[in-house]
Amino acid sequence: MNNAMREDYKATFKIMYEAFQNIGINNSFSEAQKSAEKKVLDSYEGIRTSDLESLALEMFETYGGSIEVPKTPIMQGKGAKNWFGETNPTYSFFWPRYKKYLIDYKKWEKETVESINESTDKILKSIGNPNSIEDFDVRGLVLGYVQSGKTANFTGLINKAFDVGYKLVIVLAGMHNDLRSQTQIRLEEEVVGRIDENTDEKIGVSQIRIDGPLVTTWTTKDKDITLAHGKKRDFLSRNLLVVKKNKSVLESLKEILSQSIMLSTKNENVPVLIIDDEADQASVDTSNQNKEEDPKTINRLIREILELFKKKSYVGYTATPFANLLIPTDVQHNTAGKDLYPKDFVVALPKPKGYCGPAEYFNVTGYLEDDKPLFIRHLKEEDLAVFDSMKKTTDSDKFRYVPESMQEAVLAFLIAIAIRNLRGQNGKHNSMLIHTSRFTDTQGAMKEVVEKYYQELSNDILYNSGSVYITRLKELYLNDHVIVQQEFDNKLPVFDWKIVFKEIKSIVSNVRIMEINGHSGEALEYETYKDVGLNVIAIGGDKLSRGLTLEGLSVSYYYRSTNMYDTLMQMGRWFGFRTGYMDLCRIYTSEIIAEYFEHMAYVMVELREQFEYVADNEDITPEDYSIKMLDHEKMLVTSMAKMRSSEKLFSHSGMMRQTRIFDANESIMKHNMEETVNLINNIEESFSKKSGDTSYYIAYDIPSRIIIEYLEQYQTAASANKVNSKDIASFIKRMNNKDELNRFNVVIVDSTRSTLKKKDVVKEGIQTFPVRLGKIQLDSAVIRAVSKEVDGIPNVVDIGALVASKQEFTDLNVASQEERNANNPAIFIYPLHPEVKRFKALGYNFNENFVPIGLALSFPEVTETVTDDEGKTIEKKGNYIINKTVKRGNIND
Repeated sequence: MNNAMREDYKATFKIMYEAFQNIGINNSFSEAQKSAEKKVLDSYEGIRTSDLESLALEMFETYGGSIEVPKTPIMQGKGAKNWFGETNPTYSFFWPRYKKYLIDYKKWEKETVESINESTDKILKSIGNPNSIEDFDVRGLVLGYVQSGKTANFTGLINKAFDVGYKLVIVLAGMHNDLRSQTQIRLEEEVVGRIDENTDEKIGVSQIRIDGPLVTTWTTKDKDITLAHGKKRDFLSRNLLVVKKNKSVLESLKEILSQSIMLSTKNENVPVLIIDDEADQASVDTSNQNKEEDPKTINRLIREILELFKKKSYVGYTATPFANLLIPTDVQHNTAGKDLYPKDFVVALPKPKGYCGPAEYFNVTGYLEDDKPLFIRHLKEEDLAVFDSMKKTTDSDKFRYVPESMQEAVLAFLIAIAIRNLRGQNGKHNSMLIHTSRFTDTQGAMKEVVEKYYQELSNDILYNSGSVYITRLKELYLNDHVIVQQEFDNKLPVFDWKIVFKEIKSIVSNVRIMEINGHSGEALEYETYKDVGLNVIAIGGDKLSRGLTLEGLSVSYYYRSTNMYDTLMQMGRWFGFRTGYMDLCRIYTSEIIAEYFEHMAYVMVELREQFEYVADNEDITPEDYSIKMLDHEKMLVTSMAKMRSSEKLFSHSGMMRQTRIFDANESIMKHNMEETVNLINNIEESFSKKSGDTSYYIAYDIPSRIIIEYLEQYQTAASANKVNSKDIASFIKRMNNKDELNRFNVVIVDSTRSTLKKKDVVKEGIQTFPVRLGKIQLDSAVIRAVSKEVDGIPNVVDIGALVASKQEFTDLNVASQEERNANNPAIFIYPLHPEVKRFKALGYNFNENFVPIGLALSFPEVTETVTDDEGKTIEKKGNYIINKTVKRGNIND
């Protein structure tokens, strides 16, 4: 084979393959193959078919043909426009450069890079077209996993945005300098490209290409936005800003942008993309709309900055979307405009390959007789007693020694470093987290004590062959690490203890103890130690609880109480990629906190499954459907101030639900009467009369479809909490999909003779009140709330309990929940007596064909399940929180 021809073929294939991929052609490989073959056939003579086949095979081995990547589910709003179709816009410089950098320099797997490519295409399609002559205002949300590579994703989005015409990109990078600085460095390397001013060394994507357009950065590693930057900027070139969510910073940014627009009207037509990293932190408005409060500062400033532009896209990134999904949809402010609810799209990033999250740590198969998760170690009573006594900032002096479990955690960290080195991961960063308090005084005191303990430990290991620490290290290695390693992956080599101990001795002096908070002045400068690796025990609180990455984190000692989902999840710095050392990871925490995290594993698995389900339905939009979030009896989904637009949905399994509050509107009462008559007339099965003190008309085995239609038409009071007829209808449909609750018994409740003889009933002059419900003629309406006075509450009538004792089992042979579990659910219809005070006071013309209608439903215990990422079946438990300002939708979820 002609070598020149071979190189020409390879070069042509490479250029065309990347070009076809950049514009989204699905069969990029075969199209590039055709182009390369044509090129060499036109340029060279005597080419054999076997040569072309050999070259095609070589290209397949290099480029792998088509790569299957997980599809990214997306729920789009009616206003979202897929401004490019199946064929992508041409990514001419920034994205191809970044992609090549990830593959060639960072050595990322092609599957991972293609996943970023696929998901960022979907996001880019959903934000505004920067070249459109029409104005746009897009709000979206991207749901990732904690510590899962969200930054890589929005870095890809920024590169593509610059390729297609966005001129101004603002990244809101958390609330702390460390995270902002970390993000600035990352984007300078992976979007802008840097050249070291001292050595002229090319850094980041500049190693790939420097022949394209430049990006102007307004911020640096050390400097955020201030008015010292000046008040005049030109937006017409590509501009990148990385700023904190801080009042003075955002006010300065708003002022600079405002002045620049005033000085040049061209600037207001420039398309702006705002990426909000950790979008659930500070960005969500916590003002009370019922008190007509103005938006809170950070939220207001973000919205006011968006309002400066005619073409704007806001994309929030978060792993804990609870607060974002509860933002009210109907808010409009005179200066801040719309709130940040993701009205236009919600994207759920696929779980990255090799990612270890809540399910891997807290919801995995147990081992040995304890049936406990592989990586969780519960704190000893000694540890709990120490930290339970430290409730205030003045309690820092109570930490006088390192308690038992914390000592073990430090030993586990040394074992982890040693084994990673023995596995060939020398020079990699290794981190241990100690997080027990938000008080910096406590963190400072803890650092002093841990440092003293570690110095003693280190000296003893090095110079005392009979040290108790060496004995404990050996026991921990043999009785814990070896067993877990073999359970996790029996193909991993088990090193002899003497080899492990020799490695521990070589590294024990190279571990730093650092206090990471706003007062210590210390920072995790992993970049400084990138060639040799930093071994660090990081002691901190809030600074370590969100956004900031702890490189090579293997051991976490965590005892920090919180009763909120989002705060708890973000404190889990141990989530992420642990390639080659997942079996060495340990979390030392309390049983209660471990249970909370296990609950969170259920919450996130279910939320994602639900989202993927509704995302398949193109008719469901973020404004039409409220994603349900599993509730907890002790924890909150997010802070109460972020839950003002939330309401609770209740599971109905094994429950009896009854209407006790009625809308006082006459038309609604008449509507419910009419729908009830329609229901009874639509039931083809015959009703049998069950006589007694109370009489009942019962029809058995009625198809649930008829009941669902009735409940969807029946109107429960808007203020009713647990009993919403449409929610119950949705629950029945959901269970029908699981082949449950397919048939109902229908029970019509007639009068109770003994009730008519009671003193209070006779005193009120209440007599029989015949009612006709379609084909059923009742002796009298059901009497309830006789002694209740008119309460003066407008718009509703509260009658108290509707269902009498044991009445919910009237259709069964045995009055028990166990009997219900073995039979159909039942719906009870109560035509209510209109002559009791609370109904009589309404002054409506009640008659035989118009009375208030109450409902009750009795459900058997049923099990709802979801399937996690690994195909395991998980039982749903509990109730749900939803955004009440979002339409309920009618999907069978």
